[in-house]
Amino acid sequence: MIDMHCHLDRYPNPKFVAGKAKRAGVTIVAVTNLPSHFRDGLVHASQLPNVRLSLGLHPLLAPHPDMECRLFSDLLSKTSYVGEIGLDFGEDGSATREAQMASFRFVLKEIQKTGKVLSIHSRKAEHKTMDLLDEYNVRGATFHWFTGDNSALARVVEHGHYLSVNPAMFRSDRARSIISGIPRERVLFETDGPYCKVAKSTVGPWDVRGVAVQLTRFWRCTVEEVTLQVGQNFRRMLTDRKSS
Repeated sequence: MIDMHCHLDRYPNPKFVAGKAKRAGVTIVAVTNLPSHFRDGLVHASQLPNVRLSLGLHPLLAPHPDMECRLFSDLLSKTSYVGEIGLDFGEDGSATREAQMASFRFVLKEIQKTGKVLSIHSRKAEHKTMDLLDEYNVRGATFHWFTGDNSALARVVEHGHYLSVNPAMFRSDRARSIISGIPRERVLFETDGPYCKVAKSTVGPWDVRGVAVQLTRFWRCTVEEVTLQVGQNFRRMLTDRKSS
């Protein structure tokens, strides 16, 4: 099982979390917020066999210093995974829209034709995020913790992207409605740990198994069938992003 979006470096003891996930049979895509965070974690991640370190440039940290952008370019060849990237036009990001779009354009230009695995942040900016992905002909990206409307969800699916689902998304009617609207062949697992909490408890990568259990109620099938389907989705996503 694969946790497509986890901030492993934000846990107090990342090595312990990675070890517990390994014993649970979970591989972690460890997203980062800045290239300097990715750089600092490279040696540590290389010693953790179930961790794939992801190069990030988080929208809520825009405008990004030139040093971080240079680092992004320099480090891009060291990973197949890029994230967390994207746009956030919510309350926290409304004042930096233009800087965010400049940073996102920079990332999309850098990754063109590289076939990287992408984890996309799109809160309150789903359509603009899609506009830019289309502009740079990106397919097979994964939208993390999607909260957009039905028209945005339809665009994401129609344009060949995936959506990762975490434990907290099953707690609200709106999020459950979004999950029910995602074709099962486009669903992936995530936790967004340690930022995701359920019943005041911090979620860990091993909690993707709880996501699988929740999905059985939507898909009316067994946990084994959910796990098989999502595994197939991940492999298809790898093919889709290579062909984009």
